[in-house]
Amino acid sequence: MIILFSLTILLVSRSAFSMYKESATQRSIVRSVEDINFASAAIMDELSRMAHSEGEEQYFALLEVVKADDDSTMSEKELDDYFRKGYANRIIKQLGENSAQICETLSEVVHRSGKADVSISDRGVTGIDKETDDSGNITSLRIRNVTIECSDPIAGSRTDTISYNIMFPDVAFHAGNDELFRYSLVAQKGIYITGKTSSVIGDIYAGKHADAERRDAEIEYGETGTYGGINILATQLGVRADRIISQGDININGSFVIVEQLNMPVSCFAQRINEIKGFSKNTMYSLDGDFIPTYRMEEDAFGEYHDAISLIDTSLNGLGEISIYYDSNNDGLYTGKYRKLISQADVDITSDFTGLVVTPGNVIIHNDVNFEGTILCGDRIYIMGNNNIVANESVIRTIFASEFSDDNNIKASNYIRGLNRAGFSDPEYYVVPYR
Repeated sequence: MIILFSLTILLVSRSAFSMYKESATQRSIVRSVEDINFASAAIMDELSRMAHSEGEEQYFALLEVVKADDDSTMSEKELDDYFRKGYANRIIKQLGENSAQICETLSEVVHRSGKADVSISDRGVTGIDKETDDSGNITSLRIRNVTIECSDPIAGSRTDTISYNIMFPDVAFHAGNDELFRYSLVAQKGIYITGKTSSVIGDIYAGKHADAERRDAEIEYGETGTYGGINILATQLGVRADRIISQGDININGSFVIVEQLNMPVSCFAQRINEIKGFSKNTMYSLDGDFIPTYRMEEDAFGEYHDAISLIDTSLNGLGEISIYYDSNNDGLYTGKYRKLISQADVDITSDFTGLVVTPGNVIIHNDVNFEGTILCGDRIYIMGNNNIVANESVIRTIFASEFSDDNNIKASNYIRGLNRAGFSDPEYYVVPYR
């Protein structure tokens, strides 16, 4: 009985010891996983701090360059590309360029976190990848294959390999909307050009209008079938642009028209180009680029055309809310550098103008008048002859920078949607882990 009792106690003790050992092993495994996760969280915190700091420094360094030249010719897109390159290079400089350097930097982060049992294992495969588009501009940044190792006297060594996407802050350097203010002329119901020789530099947008909105004065331009679009009557016209958008036809009646590229071959969208022989003048035109008929477009062209229309429709959606007439030339308190005219009714431009015109009505540019800036109108633009019209993004940026910094200003920005304010914004997360 004594021997049997002793054997029973021995068996129970062995079983209890086995269960205790298994339990201790499980606890060690759990602790190892938790410590690895803790170390990864510490790495993410440090990377987030680093990304914010380097992003801010890169942003304000570029902003100083922009501020040094009020009429900066660099576009928002160009500045964003410069920012991304500088941001990525700064982070790489902080972390290191090869596996050994990156692992050493991250090992110091883990060491500072207080987890003595965790380290970064350099297996020669850790690195930083920059993905770029076809133009070489950076689209994403990631740290790949970071191996975190936890050593435990009971559970042994445990590893986990994690990669980290580094997100980009949202930055804006100019006030306004560069895409919109590439246009010199925007008219939601059509553009009509006649008179002596004129020139237009900058993109052009002309919408269309219903049959019921036809006007007798426009009949001789040659509109048939569709109304609105771009209509050129008995004149000589030179255009330099990257993009021309006409929701209706382009009617060229007894005119000589040359369309040349500004920065790239012109993309000219319209239902059709109609060459109409005038009463006393022949019609001739040349286009340095591609004509894309809007009733049959390839997918890429349709996307560009649709995006342009959406931009205009969204941007000008608030013009109907204008209930005032304001001309900064008549405002003795206005301190802005350039003129702005906001009107609930039609606008007559009778003298040279540098600035911005915003109206839901019509705009008439009279004979012998030059215009620099952008016209945004909800109806038609009439160009009467011997006019030089030039888009100037820096002029419009300056106007909106003034509006955003002065609460007492009468603001065109109250009626134009989708405008940017210059600034730096953190993303929701700077670091996103993945396996």
